[in-house]
Amino acid sequence: MEVNYIVNRIDEQSNSEKAAWLENYVKHSVKSKGVGIPQIREIVIDATKKFGINTKPIPEQIDILNNLMKQEYTEHKIAAIIYIQLFLKDYSLEIIKPISHWFDNEYITDWNVCDWLCVRILSPMIDSSPDLIIPELEQWNKSKNLWKARASLVPFAQCKNISAHWNHINKFSQVLIKRDERFCKTSVGWVMREYSKKDKSLVADFLVKHSKYTTKEVVSNATKYFN
Repeated sequence: MEVNYIVNRIDEQSNSEKAAWLENYVKHSVKSKGVGIPQIREIVIDATKKFGINTKPIPEQIDILNNLMKQEYTEHKIAAIIYIQLFLKDYSLEIIKPISHWFDNEYITDWNVCDWLCVRILSPMIDSSPDLIIPELEQWNKSKNLWKARASLVPFAQCKNISAHWNHINKFSQVLIKRDERFCKTSVGWVMREYSKKDKSLVADFLVKHSKYTTKEVVSNATKYFN
């Protein structure tokens, strides 16, 4: 009921031109309805009030999120992420395992949804509960699933105290930079770029040590703030 309501409301606001633009921009055979984030946020808030979703037991809320993530369109998946951001941000332990299963079940198959999840949900988790979340990300780092492995590192880029996490950034990056997939390598470049604001020497040293695995794109991103 709740999921159908959210899906139908998003479908009602579909925009074919915006959908075509996003699909071309993201690639990875992504499917879009062309609905903007403000509209999705409004729909999620409305549905939550209408059905009292946030008053339901956590397992029931997670079941709703699972069903949204199963949908084939980007906006339905983003709705699940926005719901967590608005109503479940204080339930790290209950959420992290279902999120892990989203990758395992291939509900997340493009960088747009992956990075939205990383920045909006996982980065704040690292800030608030690093001892609980980072061990889980360490397991993700070893995953064969491209997007799950990427999600082990990308959240560190937007952490409030990124300098406190160099050991994990360095460790996770050493794994991902050696993988062939472009989006594993670019995650390293993105995080190193942000870390260079704190310490360029550590980033430069990493790039030298792993030069045989880096690409021009990785180096360009990682050294963006170098003189």
